[in-house]
Amino acid sequence: MNPPLRIEAAGDSHVGRQREHNEDSFAVDLDLGLFVVADGIGGAAGGEIASRMAVDIVQSCCKDGEGEITQPTGYDELAAPLEFRLVSSIWRANEQIFEVGQRDPRFYGMGTTFAGVYADATSACIAHVGDSRVYRYRQHRLERLTEDHSLWNEHLRSGEELPDDVDPLLARNVVTRALGMGKTVDVATRIERPEAGDLLLICSDGLSGPVPEPEIIEVLAQGDDLAATARSLVDRANLHGGPDNVTCVLVRWNAAG
Repeated sequence: MNPPLRIEAAGDSHVGRQREHNEDSFAVDLDLGLFVVADGIGGAAGGEIASRMAVDIVQSCCKDGEGEITQPTGYDELAAPLEFRLVSSIWRANEQIFEVGQRDPRFYGMGTTFAGVYADATSACIAHVGDSRVYRYRQHRLERLTEDHSLWNEHLRSGEELPDDVDPLLARNVVTRALGMGKTVDVATRIERPEAGDLLLICSDGLSGPVPEPEIIEVLAQGDDLAATARSLVDRANLHGGPDNVTCVLVRWNAAG
């Protein structure tokens, strides 16, 4: 039998060097084993509200387990409890963000990306919508565990070329899925079995965009203190011009004791 693992985590966020408002939100909840990053869309007011709603609603639903949510057609009824609770909470957040946007003209069109990990000592459910990412750092290697829901990536996966009138840089930044875009949302999930020493990085595109992966590896390799490492990652993004809000959450599994 494998020895039990202990989870530690930390996060940090910064407005960046070219934005006036921070539309990112995040949560580090060790009691729940819930770790989330959300990147708001729709302008300062709408984006901030949507990302904060997503984090708060998911955290509340995972904590309380309250209420029933209509299960979309085709969802796997045999999903693990961690996965079903996390996805159900994301659906609830999507519904409420969409309703606010439809009801209040000031927030029409607001939305948010979502990347989250719901974990215990033996497993981790990863769920994401949009282009916020989850990486795993294991034995000095960095592996991306999510695929961006972006215009660029959708064309890449389908094998189709972008239309001539579409700027490739713009296509990378246009998300094709986000919470609040519609009444329902397709949530991508996967289950991982953590090993001692595994480190998950959850981040907004304010980090993954300007900071190359070799630099991310360099920072992760040097940091035992997760809070300091999270700050260092944010600093790297700002050294690269800080073009966007930047947020990261780090989650590590250690051998107990």
